Amino acid sequence: MWVHLSFMRRAQRERWFIEHPIGVREITRLTLTTPTPLRSNASQKIIESGVLATQTGVTSLLEIEFDSHRRQERADFRPHLPVIFQL
Repeated sequence: MWVHLSFMRRAQRERWFIEHPIGVREITRLTLTTPTPLRSNASQKIIESGVLATQTGVTSLLEIEFDSHRRQERADFRPHLPVIFQL
């Protein structure tokens, strides 16, 4: 699900949301590896806007980068979830 609150300024959003217990502040990159290219209009708009990067691969994987990978840490949740956090 995508949520966009165009009427809010960044400072307003930051006051509404509390800090995450592990100290991350923002998602700075999303990369989706998928065996099937994304074809919907919505996915194409998200890719074109730079919100999501995609690449072709054998299996699906979502890499979520937080705070520009400042801490140089990585949490790989495979094989239970096809997700990698880069902290």
